Amino acid sequence: MRLSHLVIGSYLIATAGLVSLPSTVLAQSRPTLDPKIPAYIPQQPASGTLSISGSAVVKPLVQAWINDLMRRHPRLIITLATDGSETGLAALLAHRTGMAAMSRRLTASEIAEFVREYGYEPTEVPVAGDAMAIFVNKDNPVTGLSLDELDAMFCRERRRGLGYVIDSWGLVGVMDEWFEAPVQLYGRNGKSGLGYFFREEVCKDGTFHPQLVDADGSASVVLDVGRDQYGIGFSAISYGTSTVRPVPIAFVKGGRYVEPSIQAVMDGSYPLRRNLYLYVARQPKTVPSQESVELVRYVLSRQGQQLARDLGYLPLSFEEITRVTSRWSPTPKAAKLERRGRLAVG
Repeated sequence: MRLSHLVIGSYLIATAGLVSLPSTVLAQSRPTLDPKIPAYIPQQPASGTLSISGSAVVKPLVQAWINDLMRRHPRLIITLATDGSETGLAALLAHRTGMAAMSRRLTASEIAEFVREYGYEPTEVPVAGDAMAIFVNKDNPVTGLSLDELDAMFCRERRRGLGYVIDSWGLVGVMDEWFEAPVQLYGRNGKSGLGYFFREEVCKDGTFHPQLVDADGSASVVLDVGRDQYGIGFSAISYGTSTVRPVPIAFVKGGRYVEPSIQAVMDGSYPLRRNLYLYVARQPKTVPSQESVELVRYVLSRQGQQLARDLGYLPLSFEEITRVTSRWSPTPKAAKLERRGRLAVG
């Protein structure tokens, strides 16, 4: 499950260092922010430090959240280091950070590794939605692709059952001078959140074709495809530029192609959607640190979800946020004890 799209704008360019424009398909509509989501109101001035590690895919969004929260709390210091989802998890397991921002859900083996290190499971906080797009060069006339065709392009095993490798554009119906043109593959490796998501959803846990060019980041994938007339690559939808276009996707060969629009992502008809998460090292039945509480409260507030929407991600619904906050918030008794402890220390 996954999304992102639309207006990247000057704020995202400033925070992410990207020079990109949304595709016309993705800019047709904007996700609606649930009006029942409560506004962020600081309960008290927050101070202290918090270090977050995680996925480069979520860096623009998480950094924007951090910047706005620290503006509201000048004595609060939050740092973000991103170099792929696995690196962020490694930092959390090594106690170098207290929180990891992930562009995918932790696997059972990763949770087991966390439990071996900490003695308890991490606290999982869904924070927004995102989606993967399949990008081709803007001059590529391909009308659409199915998941089994993508599997036959990118994945060694072809576990979706197509009986041949797709290595030329003519094999997916592109004619004339494109018929014998080679398919040039771009993407992220299996250790990144995007790479893991693609292998899980498209390759059915298979492995990538050795000719895949492993880009340094999501933006690099799009830049590579924009420079290569015969290129195709996968990246987060929010990284689209004027040099590429997202391809409509069908679940099966011969099925209906679905544009990566907001409506299609929200109603589940677009195949490549996922959630983004924060994972917190928080011992059960204990009050989280003030820094992490304020960050999560802000992220799940109207302002935090509005910022996610403005930067091209899918905001959560009020019902989703209510479920998350009910699991995250400390009990009244624990919160009261925590406040007493702080007053005693002060």
